[in-house]
Amino acid sequence: MEYKDLNQIGNVRGITPAVKYLLFLNIAIFLLERWFGVPLERIFALPSEWFSTGQFWQLFTYMFVHGSFSHIFMNLLMLYFIGPTVEQTLGSYRFFILYYLSGIIGGIGWALLASHSYCVGASGAIMGILGAFGAFYPNSTVYLWFVIPIKTAWLVAGLIIWELFETIAGSSGGVANAAHLAGAIAGFSYAFTLKNSNRIQNFETRFRNLFSSATGTSFSSKKKNDLPTPNEMDAILDKIGKQGIGALTDRERELLRKATQR
Repeated sequence: MEYKDLNQIGNVRGITPAVKYLLFLNIAIFLLERWFGVPLERIFALPSEWFSTGQFWQLFTYMFVHGSFSHIFMNLLMLYFIGPTVEQTLGSYRFFILYYLSGIIGGIGWALLASHSYCVGASGAIMGILGAFGAFYPNSTVYLWFVIPIKTAWLVAGLIIWELFETIAGSSGGVANAAHLAGAIAGFSYAFTLKNSNRIQNFETRFRNLFSSATGTSFSSKKKNDLPTPNEMDAILDKIGKQGIGALTDRERELLRKATQR
């Protein structure tokens, strides 16, 4: 997994496909509501009783409607600044998984604690992106309110603690703190797992070997090809040059990893 130059954050020319799509979709839905009076919030909003009413699809749609201009502005500002870096690190496909997974888990987390109310907004998904940014770039420096420098790890940890406190205290004032908290944890966990996938695999291998030694049980595994061919490496490098490393498939990433470990 390749890590990006953080000096490119906020560069409009560096905006990525998934971020561009999400910005456009959120803005379009907001304008349909505010300018043309289409009652999308009433249709898309997530009710706290979604499970009993069978409205599972609203776990997905609720994150595309917003209650006010300030609500959508803050969410999309965060998406614009940190989304492209996370997408370039993950690739567009996994970035979409991160966004929707964080938003859906955020909605479920909110519904577990709420009663007889509705939730709207992409805040859970955006907090998931911030959590993933913290997992990938914990030692980078960001500027809180564009002024105060702070390490990303401290910022993410502080926000999670704050959202946890607000969730427990119940003093949300209309803010879905539980959705923020669940989304941030989901995004961080997803990114942390991907970032440390080799370590996790090594841990599993050591555990299997230890278990085999203790019990005499052997685990069979399917043998992978040893090394990529020159033609395969040329194709992979050409793809990286044109589309970026985020466009590689899992198999191509594995072949690249093997080639670099020779």
